[in-house]
Amino acid sequence: MKAALKKTPVLVFSVILFSAGCLQHKAVLKGRFLLDVQRDSRSVQTTPESILAVQPFSIAPAFANKGIVLRTGGNQYESDFYNEYFISPAPMMTEQTRRWLSESGLFAQVLLPVSSVEPTHVLEGHIQQIVLDSSDLDAPRAELKIAFFLLEQHKRDRTVRIQQTYSVSHAMESGSMQDYMAAQSRCLRDILAKLESDLASNL
Repeated sequence: MKAALKKTPVLVFSVILFSAGCLQHKAVLKGRFLLDVQRDSRSVQTTPESILAVQPFSIAPAFANKGIVLRTGGNQYESDFYNEYFISPAPMMTEQTRRWLSESGLFAQVLLPVSSVEPTHVLEGHIQQIVLDSSDLDAPRAELKIAFFLLEQHKRDRTVRIQQTYSVSHAMESGSMQDYMAAQSRCLRDILAKLESDLASNL
C-alpha cells in the first residue's frame, strides 16, 4: 500500500508533463503579411497652395479584419486561418495611399493624421473588395476594388471634385501566400497610378 502511494506523485507529474506537451503541440504559427507599393514614375508639380488630407479609409465589413479572405467559388468565401495581414487592410492602404501621393508631387503637402493644418482637398477611400480568388485552383488571382472621393474644401464647405471606382485583378504565379501578396501589391500599385493620373487631370 505504501509503495502504491509513493508512486502516485510520479504518475501525476507525468500526466502534467504530457498535458503541457500536448498544449505546446497545438500552438499555431500564423503567417503575417504587409502590402508594399513603390512608385517608379516621375513626380509632377501642381499648384503650390494645394494641401491634401487623406482620411482613414472605410472598408466593406466582410474584409475589415486581418484574416485574408478567399473566394472559393460563386458566392462562397472563407477566411484563411493560418495567414493574415499584419495590420487590417483599411489602415494599411490608407498609409500606402498617403505615402504614394506625398511622393507624387501633386500637392504641396500631404498631411499626416495629427496635422492641424487646414487642407484645400480631402481624399476619402472605401475598399469594396480585397480577396484571393481561388475558385479556379489552376489560376488563382488577387482582386482589389476601391472607390475614391476627392473633395475640395472651402472653409467648412466641401464639394466633390472626383468620384471614381477602380477595380483591378492580377494572376498569381502559384497558390502561395507570398505570391498572393505580390499580386495584391501590384493591384494596389495599379489603382494608385490610375488615381494619381486622374488627380493630375482634374486639379
